[in-house]
Amino acid sequence: MERYAGALEEVADGARQQERHYQLLSALQSLVKELPSSFQQRLSYTTLSDLALALLDGTVFEIVQGLLEIQHLTEKSLYNQRLRLQNEHRGARGQRDEVPPPPGRRLRAALGTCAARLLPWECSEEVSKINKIKGAETETAPFW
Repeated sequence: MERYAGALEEVADGARQQERHYQLLSALQSLVKELPSSFQQRLSYTTLSDLALALLDGTVFEIVQGLLEIQHLTEKSLYNQRLRLQNEHRGARGQRDEVPPPPGRRLRAALGTCAARLLPWECSEEVSKINKIKGAETETAPFW
């Protein structure tokens, strides 16, 4: 007796699923009617029926839900990374603004680099260029 009750219940479930399939299929067909005819021709009855069956199966919704969660976690991670980088840059900028370099420090650093990579007569040419830019008088002492 239980075997027949289980079979009857299975038939009822199958009938409900078939009814739901037809409902989804008719809804999809009405959506397809709103599309341009070039797209309507590409969507056959079989394709729409397969799509309705895929929608009846909960797998599609589970996949979409999983992808949505992944997207939210990625966006949250990127947002936190952005905030952290902004705070680091603000801190670096704040430190740089708090302690201004002493006058001539950049010039001395440039001259030190100049002396390290150029020959003495080339360095004096660089010094004169830097001084012209700064509007200062040219120095005659070599920096090597």
